[in-house]
Amino acid sequence: MNYHINNYCNSSMKKELLIMAGVVAVFVAGGVALMSSGLLPEENARNFNALSNITLKTENIVIKEPTKDDNTYIYAINDVAKQAWEIAEQDSGVQDILAQAKGSAITIAAVQPTAFVDPSGKVTSSGAGQVIITANRQLVGGNPYSDAQSFSAIAGKQGESHQQIWNVFVDMDKNKVMNIANENERVMSNTLRKDIVYGGMNMYMPDAAVTQAGSTVKWINESNIPHNVVGTYRTESGKATSIDSGFFNNNESFQYKFAEKGTFEYHCTIHSEEGMKGTIVVS
Repeated sequence: MNYHINNYCNSSMKKELLIMAGVVAVFVAGGVALMSSGLLPEENARNFNALSNITLKTENIVIKEPTKDDNTYIYAINDVAKQAWEIAEQDSGVQDILAQAKGSAITIAAVQPTAFVDPSGKVTSSGAGQVIITANRQLVGGNPYSDAQSFSAIAGKQGESHQQIWNVFVDMDKNKVMNIANENERVMSNTLRKDIVYGGMNMYMPDAAVTQAGSTVKWINESNIPHNVVGTYRTESGKATSIDSGFFNNNESFQYKFAEKGTFEYHCTIHSEEGMKGTIVVS
């Protein structure tokens, strides 16, 4: 009996070993076939085009500089985004917005589509364009404030800054505006103080002011998001000094002493598309 049992077990083990050997052979043969055909993930990985090999194409093309009669600044982040603005400016809805915002400080930023350049130099982009239109206006003592006045003249008066933003979405393939979404008006108000600039929700107040040479101007962030003050201080004597505050958060501040007569034009680098910019005139 024992003999028959052992013989049966040996026979059964042989069958299992033969089956296992067959399975292994199939896997080996399949692996060789995959390797020779280049279908293995490891083989395909050799041809993977990493994102690090693709470069963002950004240029910040200035389309229009503001003038005394038309305080409108227009720029695009690349040539394709510039085309998005060229399509948008023909739209009647966009034209109505610009007519409505006339008299405000207008910033128009063509921020989409993003353009990519691959290692061969080929430029690709999506068919979705976006243009951000921002209108900023300020009041001091209840009156419109557009020309820079001295900090001393406006100190103690109530300042108000109003901002309206529209997002214009463009179908690049159809050459038409598909939708315009407007955001709720942002309003910042505070009592103005000598040599103090308030930073609010993507706007400075006052956005332009005159100080005396030797004065120290302080920027105070009153919003819940970080801002910075970045620009060039150009003196009448010909000096050009780059100023970069670094980011400062709510209730934090940055200050700078202006030793000579000149002009300091600055902006917040992460909110420039929403017109967060200002000017200090040193007299």
